[in-house]
Amino acid sequence: MNRMHRSLITLALVLLLPGIRIQAQTGCMEYHKFNCERSSDSRFSLNGQSRSAPVKVGEETELNIIVYRSQDYRITVCHDEKILGPSVAIRLVEKVRMPKGEPSPNGQQQYVEVEKVLWDNTEHDMATSIEFSCTATKRIAVEVNAPGAAERKGKKADLDIGCVGILIEHMPTPGIGF
Repeated sequence: MNRMHRSLITLALVLLLPGIRIQAQTGCMEYHKFNCERSSDSRFSLNGQSRSAPVKVGEETELNIIVYRSQDYRITVCHDEKILGPSVAIRLVEKVRMPKGEPSPNGQQQYVEVEKVLWDNTEHDMATSIEFSCTATKRIAVEVNAPGAAERKGKKADLDIGCVGILIEHMPTPGIGF
């Protein structure tokens, strides 16, 4: 009984400690819920694909999502300006598989993944949100790159990590016309 009791405690610790450690290290788990500005349009609902994560200055991070036909989306990115700087670069990218050359003699086709940039905030005054209607179901990536604050101090400045939240809202596309 004593040996079984210790085994159960060990198993519980192995399962619980990584989650506690991750949550303690990040502190960003729900950053999007409390820091990203929600739409003023009450028809938008919070999408379950919304996420927050710790991001290292200068390194790109991405969130892969699926957008569905006949839905309107609003994607807002918020970040810790003290660490990551006044603005972040944001791109919406569709990743499409394209055939690579001709099929092999045995009939197998090789594919290559091609990125199609759908929106880039560097071309839109560093906007932090975008609204769009989806006409076809697609897999897209929300890419975020944080350049960092102007003044980075200390020995560990190159290890600066700040929170980024990606808030996704959706609603059925409203009918237009009569």
